[in-house]
Amino acid sequence: MKRIRKSIIVLFILILGLNVYSMEIKDKKITDSYGNSIEQKEYNKIVILDPAVVEIFYLLGGENKITAIGKTAMSEIYPPEKTKDLASVGTITKPSLEKILSYTPDLVILNGMAASTGENLKALKIPFIINNAGNISDILSNIKIYGEITGKKAEAENLYVESEEKLNNLKRKVKENPLDLKGAVLYTVSPMMGFSSKSLPGEILDILGVENIADNLLGDKPIISQELLLEKNPDFLAGAMSIKSAEDIANSNPAVKETTAGKKGNFFIIDSSKILRGSPRIFEAVEEFYSELLKMNK
Repeated sequence: MKRIRKSIIVLFILILGLNVYSMEIKDKKITDSYGNSIEQKEYNKIVILDPAVVEIFYLLGGENKITAIGKTAMSEIYPPEKTKDLASVGTITKPSLEKILSYTPDLVILNGMAASTGENLKALKIPFIINNAGNISDILSNIKIYGEITGKKAEAENLYVESEEKLNNLKRKVKENPLDLKGAVLYTVSPMMGFSSKSLPGEILDILGVENIADNLLGDKPIISQELLLEKNPDFLAGAMSIKSAEDIANSNPAVKETTAGKKGNFFIIDSSKILRGSPRIFEAVEEFYSELLKMNK
């Protein structure tokens, strides 16, 4: 029995080890966190099923490499005036393999929600990788990888430096003018679910020096009970995803009105396409969020 338990623990550690990076370049191969590899080179006919990657391509000036994309149901893809006209292969979660093949891509970039599509592509010997950017470090490193894929290495280096400077400047501002706040970014209001420190919004709260009331709870998007809400007494609550208005948060449950956030009316809606998407646009979103919190009623 002890031997079986030990084997399970070892297997669990090995599984965790597979996801210690988003993507990496090694031995002239680009390898994703699922173990899929493609040749390190410039590609020319790319189908993209991750909105963050589409945005990076435009930020690098490599949009001419995009043949078709997966569409989103709830949010736009930057820059919307251009991406709305791109050819579609279905949604980012349920793409049409037939449509993907019709564009004869030399590379397909998937997101984690469409990972199963990779098995079909593998059988057809179509190069693919699965994009994954679960933290700020991943976002920064992915910039250079997509610079390789688009042939925009110099542009990628510039974007990397600019993004890093934005992040460092923000950290300096927070150090010089700390917020000293408690709060949460909410995924839903019924039930009330927040983002833990393991998520991008959670990491953003940490960068801003905000005590995240959803930390130390079970899961990446833990439920915030009325009891916890009253105990932690957040200074603000910010809504994302399907939460459309401050009123949605204010009226979500009676305990909200008893918190400092409720008494002061400190509710915000933040742009999910910026704060939840692993694109360099996230650094603008964090700056905007910080400015909003500075103006908040205390």
